[in-house]
Amino acid sequence: MSNLARILAMVFVLVPLGSAQETATVPVAIIAYPDMILYNGKIVTMDDTSTGTSPGSIFQAIALRNRRIQALGDDAEILSYAGSATERINLQGRTVIPGIVDSHTHIHNNEVAWWAQQNPEAFETMGREFVVGGLTSEDLNKGIELVLKERMSGVDADKWAFISLPTNDPDDPGSGTGIGVTFLQKRDITLQDLDVLSPNNPVLLRGHPAYMINTAGKKAIEQMYGFFPPMETADDTGFGELTTYRRSLMVDGYFRIRPRELADIVELGLLKNAATGITTFSSHMMGLQFLNAYQILIREDRMPMRYAYTHYFGFQNNPEPAAFYMRLGDMAGLGTDYFWSAGVGLGNIDSGPPMFCSTMEAPREIKEKEWCRNAPGTAYAKAILTAVLSKERVAAGHAYADKAVDYFMDTLEEAMTLDPTITLDYIRSRRFSSDHCGFYPRPDQIPRMARLGMMISCGGNVLSRSYPWLERYGKQYANWISPVKSLIEGGVRTVYENEAGVRGNVSESYFYQGYALITRKNEYGQLVAPEEAIDRMTLMKMMTSWPSEFVLREKEIGTLEAGKLADLVVLNKDYFTVPEEEIPNLFPVLTVVGGKIQVLRSEFAQELGRNSIGPQLEFKNEPRYATPQVE
Repeated sequence: MSNLARILAMVFVLVPLGSAQETATVPVAIIAYPDMILYNGKIVTMDDTSTGTSPGSIFQAIALRNRRIQALGDDAEILSYAGSATERINLQGRTVIPGIVDSHTHIHNNEVAWWAQQNPEAFETMGREFVVGGLTSEDLNKGIELVLKERMSGVDADKWAFISLPTNDPDDPGSGTGIGVTFLQKRDITLQDLDVLSPNNPVLLRGHPAYMINTAGKKAIEQMYGFFPPMETADDTGFGELTTYRRSLMVDGYFRIRPRELADIVELGLLKNAATGITTFSSHMMGLQFLNAYQILIREDRMPMRYAYTHYFGFQNNPEPAAFYMRLGDMAGLGTDYFWSAGVGLGNIDSGPPMFCSTMEAPREIKEKEWCRNAPGTAYAKAILTAVLSKERVAAGHAYADKAVDYFMDTLEEAMTLDPTITLDYIRSRRFSSDHCGFYPRPDQIPRMARLGMMISCGGNVLSRSYPWLERYGKQYANWISPVKSLIEGGVRTVYENEAGVRGNVSESYFYQGYALITRKNEYGQLVAPEEAIDRMTLMKMMTSWPSEFVLREKEIGTLEAGKLADLVVLNKDYFTVPEEEIPNLFPVLTVVGGKIQVLRSEFAQELGRNSIGPQLEFKNEPRYATPQVE
């Protein structure tokens, strides 16, 4: 059916057949004029979702109506559909792509963290933040003692002390290489030591990915959430599991009685990320009050983009996660066009380096630092199995290395042996997923993933984050770092994630980290498994059409086709033809979500004779892992 025939059908189905005169008197109110037409451009639909190099159909113009795509075609045809109220945008030859679907990013957490930095008086209602440095364990112990005995002296007993220890080594800037991580893992300060230094104030020590909390902190969490969940580490400090509290304490403390203020902050964060080209994202929801904030935005039709959430509520502050998921049932896919469940979010089945869970060989002192949260027999493993047996779609929200993913796949296969209704076809249909690809999959894992129908979310940032650990484990593991080409060739649907986020009004181009998957060059300048390089078309499919399947909405988003939701991005340059080295500098000049302009950059607005709309980000591509950072 042609575009014109579709539009005429919408009119004539409401009008009796008769003379031309009768047809001409149809009330304007029922004629399907487009709300908006974008023309004189290169509309790349990405409707070829195969692993081939074709983007699919390309048009000059696109018509949008009632939040959806009405028609695509050449300029003359699409412009002929315009009514007097149709908004017309001359693209002046620019390229249009489907809105970017990010499979893993922490927009709301990042924006709240930024807000807290800019509003220290609000943060101080919860506690105080400190940074303790040093070159030895003795230095760190002295610094912690100074903070707790002097800087926290006289502070109300309900106020937290959040103490950051070195995450990166100045001489070895890889994430997790700092002395603070080793200090906490080796228990160079004990729970008893911390309790003596701070018997009344809650304390959270962090040297990401290692954490530690004192007894007063446990009691404060129990008071906030009703209980303190049991930890599965030797001395009950709960190292990696405390990541959750770092992200949620501010949200569930300060904003508990300020849900509307939280909603405003989240909305701004979503708008900023729409300015990078994201129109849909997926992430687990850590912080119970975020759900209340999103509900405000949904009820008031204020969502600037779409959110496929994987809730963490069964694991967050819950002593019986298996019992929770036994009662939950299958919610995957349920929701609105702007907010729906993508399944059960596991949070993390391991943590970041050096606390990932791997089969890689290394000296004992390195292997002792590893952490396998979902190892057989743990409460976490039991909860995952229960969720699968309860017919829930499970999305591992953080998986860094191969062994934890082995355990995850073992669970899927165990479920098939326990329940005859859970067949291989059923498992494949649920699109169980994991992410990050820091040190996985191994080559021999890929056929197993393909058999189980797993979907994998991989980023370019791990080429920098994982690379320093090759010095400890061995260069032979380089091709375990985000092996995207092997995954795709092996039949595993692989999508792109970008955890960069917006910092205030500054952001990387969305394509900056993704470009590393094309060049396989990291921020240190080293090539990382160059045989795993992909082409630019594959990267674009990983950002648009393929992740629409990851978030269970391929019939609604991911490609530009008539009837789908009207999400699109206009780029400053043509992604498909610019020299490859210019790809990291591409950015949107217009972002449309549901047929509504969310962001119009000033340079394009000036050309159109309009005012700019939404956040006007400064795009700066700066290395994040090549220089030491304070966690």
